[in-house]
Amino acid sequence: MEKLIIYAAGSLRVAFPEIAKQFTEIHSTQIEFKFAPAGLLYEKIIEESAHPHAHLFASANTLHPQNLIKQNLASSHFIFADNSLCLVVRNQPHWTTLDSLSILFNSNTRIGMSTPLKDPSGDYTFILFDNIESQYPGKGEELKKRAKQLVGGTLTPTTPNGMHPAEYLLLNNIVDVYIGYTNYADKILGNPQLAILKLPTELIPAINYSIALLNHAHPITELFIHFLLSKQGQDCLAINGFIKKV
Repeated sequence: MEKLIIYAAGSLRVAFPEIAKQFTEIHSTQIEFKFAPAGLLYEKIIEESAHPHAHLFASANTLHPQNLIKQNLASSHFIFADNSLCLVVRNQPHWTTLDSLSILFNSNTRIGMSTPLKDPSGDYTFILFDNIESQYPGKGEELKKRAKQLVGGTLTPTTPNGMHPAEYLLLNNIVDVYIGYTNYADKILGNPQLAILKLPTELIPAINYSIALLNHAHPITELFIHFLLSKQGQDCLAINGFIKKV
C-alpha cells in the first residue's frame, strides 16, 4: 500500500509521530510526515495541486483547510485540538517577578515571535497585539513594529535540531522574551534556565488545529482522522500539551 503522507504544522512534530505509532499498531500502513510552518505547507499544497503529494494536512489554524476546500483541493476538514499562547523568558528574577504585559510594554524588551502569514503562530501573535491595542491604545501597534519575526519564515528550520526556538533565542541573548505556543511548556520548563509567564486570558486568541482531507486519495485517510478524534488520539495530544477538542 502507498504510504500515507501527512503535511503537519511544526508544533505537532512530537505528538503526531506518537499518534502514528499507536495508529499503525492497529492499522498496517506506513506514515510519512512533513513538518513545517502551516502557512508554508499550505503554499506547498497549492504549488503541488497538479501533482498532489500529501493525503492529509494538519494545520495550526482552520483558515488554511477552509481555503483549500474553497479551491477544490480538499473535501473536508475537522478541528481536532486547541492551543494557547504564552511568554517564555529567562529564569531570572528580573523577568519572572514581572507580569507579562509589563514585560511587553517595556520599550527595551527585545521580543521574538513567528512570521505572520507563513506561520499561524505569528498570525495569532498579531491577533494578540490587536487585542492589546483594543484595551491599551497605541501599545498593540507598537508591539507589531517592535517584535522581531525570527521563526517560521522558511521550510528549513532556523534553530538547531531538537532545540525549541525560544530556548535558542533566549539563551543566545538574541531576544528577552519569546511569544509562542503553550503546548511546548513541558519541554521548555525542562530547561531550568527558562520560565513561562501567562498572558491575560481575555487577550489570548482562540487557537484551533484542523486536519484537511486532501483530494489525493488514500484508503486509510479517514481512519487516521477517526483515530485522531478518538479518546486514544485525544489523550496523546493532551499528554503533549494540547487541549483536547472532543
